[in-house]
Amino acid sequence: MKPSPPEPTEKKGHICPPSNAKHPSDRWESLFVYGFICRFTQLRGKVEGLNSPMDFEEALLSPEPNPIMTQILARFILNLRPGTRNLSSDVISSTVAGVLQEYFKTTERTVFWDDTLKANVDPFQDMPGGFFAADWDMKLKILRQLVELQLCHSQQIKAIIDRAWGVVHNKHKKIEMSALPPPPGDPQSQERLQLVPLGQDKDRKRYWVIDDSPRVYMSTNPWKITATFQTIASTRDEYIAVVEKVKENAPPETRPGERRSKLETAHLALLKALEDRIEIIDNELARIQRAQRKLQQRNLLIASAELRETRTRRRTNRPDYAYLNGPQSEDEADEYTYQSQDQEDDDYEDQMDVDDLENPGPRRRATASTRRSTRTSAANGNSKGAHDDWADWRGERRSTRLGAPTDMQLDGPPPPKRARTDDSAVKVNGAAAMKPTEMAVETVAGKKKSKFWYYAVEPIPGPPAANGAAPVSNGPSPHGGGKEPPDGMSDGPLENGGRYPSTTPSASASASASNADDLYERSIGGSLSPAESGDES
Repeated sequence: MKPSPPEPTEKKGHICPPSNAKHPSDRWESLFVYGFICRFTQLRGKVEGLNSPMDFEEALLSPEPNPIMTQILARFILNLRPGTRNLSSDVISSTVAGVLQEYFKTTERTVFWDDTLKANVDPFQDMPGGFFAADWDMKLKILRQLVELQLCHSQQIKAIIDRAWGVVHNKHKKIEMSALPPPPGDPQSQERLQLVPLGQDKDRKRYWVIDDSPRVYMSTNPWKITATFQTIASTRDEYIAVVEKVKENAPPETRPGERRSKLETAHLALLKALEDRIEIIDNELARIQRAQRKLQQRNLLIASAELRETRTRRRTNRPDYAYLNGPQSEDEADEYTYQSQDQEDDDYEDQMDVDDLENPGPRRRATASTRRSTRTSAANGNSKGAHDDWADWRGERRSTRLGAPTDMQLDGPPPPKRARTDDSAVKVNGAAAMKPTEMAVETVAGKKKSKFWYYAVEPIPGPPAANGAAPVSNGPSPHGGGKEPPDGMSDGPLENGGRYPSTTPSASASASASNADDLYERSIGGSLSPAESGDES
């Protein structure tokens, strides 16, 4: 009879002892989560206020919903469940709890695995206030678990890792993505995605840096359960002190031909790497200061905008336009109530009647002529009052379209008229004006008469006649232009009120002028000379 085989013993996993850290900076999970944020997301630099590990730790310590932590959780949830919408600060805690519960149902061991129950325990059962109400230790564990789930189940994160290491799935299928890994300078290259220590000193202590900030972590051998982890520098001064300490503990110079040990070579390489980062740290600190100043200026503008008074609300008091008869105080004003147009008109007329009784005199006029609408109607001729319609205008600016007299118009002086000239002095009916040297003649026979046309001739100057001039012939000219006057016709001024110049200064000048007037009146009814409309005065 064979003995029964012994029962197989269950292998226990690697269990680290609980940490006694008092601050998130002394926990390796902080480095782990923040390193994932810098390497696999674009939150650093784009989220306002998230510029260094210190900002992440401050958001972790905040007991209230923090915008930095809200956006970190939202990014982690979107990597695990693309298309999730409930990501605001008031509901994101329940969204995180729902996502974790889906993974807790499986047999995969998580941070919240219970050996006695052989199952994962939901941490949100003991947190009635949600994620933000928990202590920083529980928040850090939840963030660590979300990072591990992304590294194992997020298709986007796994694609970045596969591309960096040159892993190609389904090689028989055509894939648009290049199979070659990115170059070392690429942010998603293998060299940039790895989280390796900056170096170690001769005492086998590792120095870790995660970004260009002055934050430096120091740990012992991370492969041992008893490994320790702590922060040794967070500011520039502390960083310089670490560099000086490493320089003091540097091994001495060797003799010619003597080889250094691996620990001494690693210590010198660590010192060089720390010294080379000083300039990078200065540039990063300057960038952070600029970003902080920009954020402070915007916060000040927002605060000043809240204190600035605006006029978007209506006043509850009815406005009173200079009709207050000595009010006692501002509290006596009535509150505004809606009134119809007819009711307002009646109240206005009653108030004017009271004012007339209290202040009799010519200063107050009838109510009908006080309102603007009645003033306009009076100007249009609809008023039947016996008094002067323009007495109440008192020099106000009124348009001529309302019929205001010239002395009451303040729009400006009337436009000046054109100066009268000699050419425009003579104007009869609608025909063109004649010059003083011209003479009207009869219309050519057979031509249609018009009041805008008439024949006019101008004498040709010549030597004066010896014994007087013959009378001017008013007969029609054989050429259609009228008979020309004899030579010696003077161009002198008109005499005896005659309309046309005489040919001689004799006593027959008045008779010739009268005859010319008659001829002009008969021929002015129709002429062939165009009228100059621009000669109007």
